[in-house]
Amino acid sequence: EFETKKGRGVTTITIDRTDTDTKVEEKMDLDKEGWWRVLLHNDEIHTFEYVTEALVKVVPQITKRKAFQITRRTHMSGVSTITTVWKSLAEQMCMGLQTFGLTVSIAPDEDFEDNREGGGGQ
Repeated sequence: EFETKKGRGVTTITIDRTDTDTKVEEKMDLDKEGWWRVLLHNDEIHTFEYVTEALVKVVPQITKRKAFQITRRTHMSGVSTITTVWKSLAEQMCMGLQTFGLTVSIAPDEDFEDNREGGGGQ
C-alpha cells in the first residue's frame, strides 16, 4: 500500500511495507474461519428503498440493483443471502446492517445445501 502527496511541485510517495509472515498468518486465520453467509430477514417496518440503501452502504461489493433484488427476494421468502464471506467480515457486515435497524444474522456456508437460501440443511 502506498500514499502519494503532492505539494509545490514535489511528489512524495510513502510506501507502507508489511511483513509477509503476517500476511501468511492472516490468510491461515481466514482459512480456519471458513465461509459464512450474511442473511437478511424480512421485516414489516422498513421500506424497500431504505433496506436497499443500507445494503449498498454496508456491503461495498453489491450494486444498488443487486441490493434491490436481495431486498425483494427477502420480502418474498422471509430470508435471503446477502453475500458469502469469511466469518470476521460476515460479523462486521451483520453489525453494520443492524445499526440500520435491519434484522440480519450469519450462518456457516456449510449449513446450506445446493446453494439454497435457508440454513439448517434446507
